[in-house]
Amino acid sequence: MVNRQRGQSMVEYVVILAALTAALLTAGNGSVEALRNSVVDWHRGQSYALSLSEIPETDDLGELATYYQDLGKYPELADQFAGAGDSLDTLADRLQQTNQLLGDFNPKDIAEAATGYSFDFSY
Repeated sequence: MVNRQRGQSMVEYVVILAALTAALLTAGNGSVEALRNSVVDWHRGQSYALSLSEIPETDDLGELATYYQDLGKYPELADQFAGAGDSLDTLADRLQQTNQLLGDFNPKDIAEAATGYSFDFSY
């Protein structure tokens, strides 16, 4: 009984595939060649997408540069990431220094003192 059920599901699968193929071919200007071309295009797209290496998730551009250097696939990216990482580290340091200098800076107080009007900066 188990073997007959396996065979029955195979027949159902073939019938469904035949019905779907017939529906695709009669739906519009379909032909076997158009169906084949669409499957080939889909396969090319999938193959290309799978061939791309996954970019690791990290906040450290130095680590990302090392990844691409070790990968050896895109050596120019390793240099660009290393340079960008140094620039971003410098920027982060300067922003932190600026935040420390500003301390309790309140733009509302300055705007009210300069204009004499009351301001509400909450949105």
